[in-house]
Amino acid sequence: MNVTINRKRSVNEPGDLISTKKNKLYAIIEDRGEKYPFHLLCLETFTIVESYDSLPTNKELEEDIGEKLDGIYQHRDSHITVN
Repeated sequence: MNVTINRKRSVNEPGDLISTKKNKLYAIIEDRGEKYPFHLLCLETFTIVESYDSLPTNKELEEDIGEKLDGIYQHRDSHITVN
């Protein structure tokens, strides 16, 4: 798998990608109209880790993931290829 991503400092919009120090990859997705419309999706297992009523902070993400963040990236500037 080849991954090309450009670094961001915090989650700004749905679709942003989150990487951790242990090389895990997550995404923030949105389900409009729901009480908790923002979801933290694990891209390894394709499961929802946590749901939020607003975009989560870096501290919330670290608590919910259970490890330190390496970076947050904008999905429009990211490219993932699965071989």
